[in-house]
Amino acid sequence: MQRISSWTDLVAAFGLFRYGTAAGGVPPTPVKAEWLNMVQEELANFILAYLPELDADDNTQLLKAIQAFGALYPLKATTLAGYGILDAYTKPETDWLLSQKAFSAITLAGYGIGDAYTKVAVDALLAAKQELIDNLAVTKQNKNTAAFGDTASWTLDSATGAMDQFGVFYMGAGPDIQAINFPVAFPTACRSVVLTNYEDWGIPENNIVRVLHWDRYSVSILNSGGNTTTAYSWIAKGN
Repeated sequence: MQRISSWTDLVAAFGLFRYGTAAGGVPPTPVKAEWLNMVQEELANFILAYLPELDADDNTQLLKAIQAFGALYPLKATTLAGYGILDAYTKPETDWLLSQKAFSAITLAGYGIGDAYTKVAVDALLAAKQELIDNLAVTKQNKNTAAFGDTASWTLDSATGAMDQFGVFYMGAGPDIQAINFPVAFPTACRSVVLTNYEDWGIPENNIVRVLHWDRYSVSILNSGGNTTTAYSWIAKGN
């Protein structure tokens, strides 16, 4: 098989056919008899490899030849015969040949082999090892995890699932509602939130701050009075 570029230089890059342009003076790629004959014979030879003869009245011969080719090679054979392999013994043949050796023995003991495990022994050892692994998986203690930041941090007890999240926020002066987003969403629920006021010494602020509500992701804080911006620390507990 060859590209048209084997018979003419009037081609596009990589030996492809091209259109000509009269304005640009670029001639098109000529259709050479040599190239057409090559394509014809390539197709004809493939068809004749699987069909007895060419038939001008049958435009499905290439399809039939491809189907005949595919029928000779199953998608997935499961036997030596399925792949047409003739120079190998099957399992039954091999077992029979081995059974004729050493007094027809087909076991390790039959050959007097004492330094190897049988299949039954290996399976038992593997089962015992798997049981140990399964028991460890049930009783093992996962590592506790945590992350610490300048304004918010969290710790997680992997054994119990208890999670503490804590940090600092600044509540603006006057009536205000502020949401604090937890660093990590509680897997199940937030159970409680506690606030502590960082009030400046000797400067009463008269802020009235309380927790409105919380969910797994955040807590909303209300300042219903006061006239200064105040820092608060918060602790949220949950699991």
